[in-house]
Amino acid sequence: MMRLVLLLLIAAALVFAGGQALKALRGLPRRRATPPVPQEDAMPAPFRTIAYIVLLALMAGTATGLLGVG
Repeated sequence: MMRLVLLLLIAAALVFAGGQALKALRGLPRRRATPPVPQEDAMPAPFRTIAYIVLLALMAGTATGLLGVG
């Protein structure tokens, strides 16, 4: 039974990889023809800085064990 599950998992991974490769090859000419689109900054700089600080604090708290389970 485990061999069957492993075989199906490998088959699904191959189908997914093949689909992604075909998708990338199909979109290749379109990416070359269009100029790059400039991204707009949806978030002001002070809010972005605060968000990065909060993210780092959450990551440090989770890594040290101060936040999370326990």
